[in-house]
Amino acid sequence: MSNMTRRTFMSAAGVASLMLAACGGSNQSADSAASTDAATDAGTDTAATTGKTITGTYDIHIQGYDWGCGVDKVNLTLDEPLDAASAEDFLVMETKQTTDFTDETFPIIESSMTRGVIEAKLSDDGKTVAFTLFCSPMDGDSPLLFSMATQFNTYSDPYYLTFAPSSSASLTSGGEAVGAFDIKQEYTAKTTSADAWKLDSWESSDGVTYQYAAFEPEQAAKTLVVWLHGMGEGGTEKTDPYVTLLANKVVALSEPEFQETVGGAYVVAPQCPTYWMDNDGKSGNFNGGIVADGTSFYTASLEEFIDSCAQKVGAEKIVLAGCSNGGYMTMVLSIHRPTAYAAVVPICEALPDEHITDEQIASLKDLPMYFVYSEDDTTVDPSKHEVPTIERLRAAGKTDDTLHVSTTEHVIDTSGEFVDENGDPYEYMGHWSWIYFDNNECVCDDGLKAWDFIAENV
Repeated sequence: MSNMTRRTFMSAAGVASLMLAACGGSNQSADSAASTDAATDAGTDTAATTGKTITGTYDIHIQGYDWGCGVDKVNLTLDEPLDAASAEDFLVMETKQTTDFTDETFPIIESSMTRGVIEAKLSDDGKTVAFTLFCSPMDGDSPLLFSMATQFNTYSDPYYLTFAPSSSASLTSGGEAVGAFDIKQEYTAKTTSADAWKLDSWESSDGVTYQYAAFEPEQAAKTLVVWLHGMGEGGTEKTDPYVTLLANKVVALSEPEFQETVGGAYVVAPQCPTYWMDNDGKSGNFNGGIVADGTSFYTASLEEFIDSCAQKVGAEKIVLAGCSNGGYMTMVLSIHRPTAYAAVVPICEALPDEHITDEQIASLKDLPMYFVYSEDDTTVDPSKHEVPTIERLRAAGKTDDTLHVSTTEHVIDTSGEFVDENGDPYEYMGHWSWIYFDNNECVCDDGLKAWDFIAENV
């Protein structure tokens, strides 16, 4: 497949709504799974089976996208050279864990799917094939597994690729036909679009250990941006802080456009051991869903962590931004220490307005705040969260100088690459409004973008 840039998909309305909140799509839908399994069977039956077998290994690269992440590049290293190669010569199969959304119990199963090959570039010595693979919101390309039982994203185990000549292939090595590849099942190396961020851990005085990812700009900066992830990126098993970056394309905060907009910033993304809305540190308020009470077990330790990071890099201004569960924690920290932060960006925030007192509303009067949400968010209902909170803030005297709101009717693809069956832009779940923040496409009524809002306050 050499031309895969404008793809048509089914509406996102049929995709299962994930609870608070599996930030980043990481599994294929039931329809997608069925179609790819069928493609797997067909592809296996028609692949070339005669000729010599070439052995080798492969490595993978994971790219963060609007909808989550996917394996977009693969280097296949062969023990014997190919004479020539093209994208049409290869059948690439992906095997991993997925959630079966066709079963109401949402079991985790192992499935395989065909990956679209955009390009297969052969090295000069013929021993390395550099693949570019097609990734999309609905093709289930992610190496992450989202569990409905835990509500966490984890690295799929197993996750592997297999390679075979396609039915139309005429691959040769030294003039001899190639009939098969015998490639070591486990990939030998993994790189990601978040590798510029360093991973580390830190322990608070009350014993909470945070794994975290940190980005350091080329030039020293006076601003620290703290990203607080959604529920899907918490946990400690089969995960790491790169998951917090890749599932939401948080890497945008380390890229030139954001860094230039805000005048340079350190960025840190702590990973919660459970989830930010956890009120006892033991997931005691989780039973298929979360009963929030406006508190978090992690408030004190997270504040200590943030202060430690700011002191370490010499930051004079701290900005909080977070989605869903992370939006909840952004609000909790803002209420707890409203003068500690230069600005905050709660995105699809999950703090029920009923748990915010009038005194807490009044304490936020002077804190620069930029709310982001979509009106069709069915995971965190704006009518119970942002809408009444914003109304109360205004009634308490908060002015447009410190209160900005960016809303949309829906969350849609703005790249022009993905469209629905009617040719309209592909529509994501309404909860995924962090996509607009990642792409610097949040605009409030007075025309101020979220990134410019941050720049104005640091």
